[in-house]
Amino acid sequence: QGYETVAQLGVTTTTGDAEGEVVERREVTVGRDDIEALLPRFRGEIKQIPPMYSALKKDGQPLYKLARAGEVVEREARSVNIARLELLALDNAQLRLSVACSKGTYIRTLVEDIGRELGCGGHVAELRRTQAGPFVLAQAISLETLEKAHAEGGSEALDQFLLPSDSGLEHWPLLQLSEHSAYYWLHGQPVRAPEAPKFGMVRVQDHTGRFIGIGEVSDD
Repeated sequence: QGYETVAQLGVTTTTGDAEGEVVERREVTVGRDDIEALLPRFRGEIKQIPPMYSALKKDGQPLYKLARAGEVVEREARSVNIARLELLALDNAQLRLSVACSKGTYIRTLVEDIGRELGCGGHVAELRRTQAGPFVLAQAISLETLEKAHAEGGSEALDQFLLPSDSGLEHWPLLQLSEHSAYYWLHGQPVRAPEAPKFGMVRVQDHTGRFIGIGEVSDD
């Protein structure tokens, strides 16, 4: 997962982002050198306590519902991995960061923890997703482009922007079945594939290269 975020230093909020109410304001006296010296502590595998304003459940109730009712419950720290954490800019008390992280990472919590360690607090003022799995922001098509193509060529003109149905699985091992095996596979039967990995999930194509589903390699 990839993100770019703007952290507003010196202001903490109830939700950890700009939607929440201001809890505290502090003077910001740190500079770029202070931030650069701190960031390495948040790279790699770190522990995070999930925020109360999250969809995690406690006794069947989402935490955000409890938080809105004024309740605070104890949350267990979780291990997450921060593969990239770079300082892009520091403009007065606004800190722009680039983050690559594992699934389950809370950017709000990351920003709050950085702000706390800097001694001034902070919250997420802006957040932009730059990568989701194999998809990156550079691949995005603007709404204006889609509207223009539709106006000029109708619905069929939008087909040019479609990606293959298995494009989200390109990081999975590819298994191409023979025509015989593909037939049985498509009828719900397990098939033998000597060239398959020894374990794990695979994306499956038939002998023509058509995507026909995902599979899991079994012991036999």
